[in-house]
Amino acid sequence: MSRISFIIPTYNCKEYVDDCIGSVLSQISSDDELIVVDDGSTDGTKDRLQNYIGKMNNVKVFFCEHKGASGTRNKGLDEASGEYVTFVDCDDCLKEGFLEKSTQLLKDDIDLYIFGIERIMLEGNREYWTVRDGLFNSVHDFADEYIVRRHLMIYSNCNKFYKRSIIGKLGIRFREDLEFGEDRLFNYEYLRGCGQIMTSNLIMLSYIQRSETSMSTKHIPDYFKNMLMIHKAKMDCFFELYKNVSEEQKRDFLAYDISKEIEMTIDRFKEHPEEVEENLPLINSMLFDREFDLDVPMDMILVLGSSNCGYKVEAAYEIATKNPAAHIIVSGGNIHKSGDTEAEFMYKQLVEMGIDKSRVLIEDRSKYTTQNLELSQVTLHKLRLNDNTIGNKVGIVTAGFHLPRVKKIIEREAGLLDYEIYYFACFGENTRPDNWYQSAIGRNAVLGEFRKNIVRYGVTCDQILGN
Repeated sequence: MSRISFIIPTYNCKEYVDDCIGSVLSQISSDDELIVVDDGSTDGTKDRLQNYIGKMNNVKVFFCEHKGASGTRNKGLDEASGEYVTFVDCDDCLKEGFLEKSTQLLKDDIDLYIFGIERIMLEGNREYWTVRDGLFNSVHDFADEYIVRRHLMIYSNCNKFYKRSIIGKLGIRFREDLEFGEDRLFNYEYLRGCGQIMTSNLIMLSYIQRSETSMSTKHIPDYFKNMLMIHKAKMDCFFELYKNVSEEQKRDFLAYDISKEIEMTIDRFKEHPEEVEENLPLINSMLFDREFDLDVPMDMILVLGSSNCGYKVEAAYEIATKNPAAHIIVSGGNIHKSGDTEAEFMYKQLVEMGIDKSRVLIEDRSKYTTQNLELSQVTLHKLRLNDNTIGNKVGIVTAGFHLPRVKKIIEREAGLLDYEIYYFACFGENTRPDNWYQSAIGRNAVLGEFRKNIVRYGVTCDQILGN
């Protein structure tokens, strides 16, 4: 049995494949092996690889029909005989001196080693993705650390030593039907079979940016749908493996991860405008709630204030004009930019727009949404006690991206169970479903609220999507 099997998938990389292979051959010993699997190259890479056939007993070269990096990695795994397996992409180079230093760490009871990566940009600048030296006595300790810190570099396959026995025992292979994310899924499966894990600040390889071309410049159909699948696999993995993490920390981990996936998706829109139509509806279904029916007769209208509540006043006015007998409660005790409280500002606006002041009631003590609802329902009760002809249909007016939170709070407020609740979503200038992602203001407001929904109110992505 070899000590380490280095697997290099190659595809149309004749200009730098020799550098990659050379960086490995200059370091491995007779106890290691190098497996090169070509993925149907058409640029002369195959001719370069012919030079390595039969030259060394521990070098194997295979030629396959083109089926992608996952297929070539799987072929490499099928042919590997090492105790440990690692991967090096053909446009990367193993860092000089790495193997001598890293093999000093090898121990029989370590199931996964994670190292750092050096990234070399086109302009020659360098950045380093690193982890601290550490030993995790169990995968559960590792999961706890990652959930809380998120710095353990779990995504890539090219900065790790894997035990081949675990890969074989679990039957792990790279999914060949995915255009991206197959490396993450491989790692999530592998972690489930791990015991001890070691992290090292050694730099394993140099990731060299060879051109402007990358995954970000390629159109990928259903990008966000695939990202959600990968996100779910990550959550399933770590929520299965954690041992000593609080529910709030878990929710914070979930919120951080899914919001980062959303940001990565919308960052692609400038380069791929066609992906807006493909991905934005699914994203918006998680971030917004558009429930409203202006034709339903309302007995009372509750408007929840905010620092920018002018657009809510406009929505409330439209509903009020269709329901001329309805009472309007404006709620909000924070100071609006006008100098008035939010409730006072909305009251004045509605009166200026022609709503009879006798219809508008002010609740100006609340500082946050739960108080808005708690204090406003006291006003609702008083209205009905003083006038038993008032019905129980209540329309709640708030921002579309606030609605998931409002609904979650109302679910917990038994006092509102006596009412028939309707929701009216409205949208500000920078937070409409069609433009929120285009400005920093919109992104910060909408994604900040999304994370708050998950962390503070326990709203899950499945709940938001209705799954």
